[in-house]
Amino acid sequence: MTLKQGIIMTVFDVVGYILISNRLLMRKEINRVYMILYILVTSIAIALSGEYIPREYNIFIAGLILIIITKLIYKLSNIETICVYIISAVFVLCIQFFVLTILGSIVKNLEYNFYYGLICQTIGLGIILLICKRISISPIFQYVIDNNKIFIFLILNSFIVLGTLLFYWHVDIDGVIENMISVGFLSIGVIYINFVLLKNGLKNEYESRQLQIYEKYLPVIDELINELRVRQHEFDNHVQALKMISITGRNHEDIAESVKEYTKELDIKNDLGDLIKLDNKILAGFLYSKKKLAQQLGIDFKIIIENYVFETKLKNFELIEIVGNLIDNAFEARKENNVVRLVLSKEKDMNVIEVSNKHPYLKKDTLSTLFKKGFSTKMCVDNIKRGYGLHTVKELTRKYNGTIEVQNDIHEHDNYVVFRVLVG
Repeated sequence: MTLKQGIIMTVFDVVGYILISNRLLMRKEINRVYMILYILVTSIAIALSGEYIPREYNIFIAGLILIIITKLIYKLSNIETICVYIISAVFVLCIQFFVLTILGSIVKNLEYNFYYGLICQTIGLGIILLICKRISISPIFQYVIDNNKIFIFLILNSFIVLGTLLFYWHVDIDGVIENMISVGFLSIGVIYINFVLLKNGLKNEYESRQLQIYEKYLPVIDELINELRVRQHEFDNHVQALKMISITGRNHEDIAESVKEYTKELDIKNDLGDLIKLDNKILAGFLYSKKKLAQQLGIDFKIIIENYVFETKLKNFELIEIVGNLIDNAFEARKENNVVRLVLSKEKDMNVIEVSNKHPYLKKDTLSTLFKKGFSTKMCVDNIKRGYGLHTVKELTRKYNGTIEVQNDIHEHDNYVVFRVLVG
């Protein structure tokens, strides 16, 4: 191929890589002019290096250039940059080898030239565009960030297999083309086995996380029951005291005044009774722990339960993650005399989780950016997960075809920021 043809072919590779990496990170705010410039500069640099460096070694130079470009575009940490590169490369290489295998089975005398290369690259880019439009692949990157060892191992395994095939491709192109079907099906077989292992590994991890949730919050239910018993004992004492007032009172007016004075100082709450009525005892235990935390932080945390049978497609640990992130976000708001309200209700066939807290009015453009990964309105205290909690809530909600809404609401002359999650 000529240098010009090499640049054109490389543009397809770089565009596919950028599309996948952008979808992984859910970035939509990148300037298109800069993006086009990055693509052209990267493509020319990789193509030029191929003119002076043997093809089998140029793939390492191309990888290094893509890592540098990824760092410049997304401003990630070094580890995150390498992770994005590996995952994106696996996607692009899988698609390219798949297309090449199909084309090799159709065309008898497939040759390595610009014409067939252009066909493969066009089909491959079309598949990448379809994936980016129809499939949410951002959780894959989240698995890596969460240090999912099984997933990291399988991604690296796939990357090594595909990288080896790519190296073999550049060393002996004719040999690969002659055995394209065998090489293709072998590659697909290895990748398939990897994803079967990944599926089983994730299933085991889900079960492990479920077990951790049970171990953590079921004992809290015992503590909740004990506190209810204490309150019941206190309530019985109050009832006994009121009975004695009626017995020892001299007349109707005297009894009424004594009862009025006594009940004025009583603070009888039924919030814990509502918690124990929840069918989901894990959620009940979790909310009880948050209730105790709110007392320590001096936050008025109101729990309003309108739907006691809170049945949802969410796994328990996912439900806790959604509710927990929303509550933590509300607790960490920098507002004196903070009031946080949690409402569990139902609208038609959808479960509703609504969390609101006092907060200065937020503009519409600010509300629309709350769920972007890494974004923070500085209403949270400094911690390493700032800007990731709400993004996680959005991804989990989307996973189960739910919706999430955020708005300002005036209540008793104070502005509240209200988050509503609707999920089946």
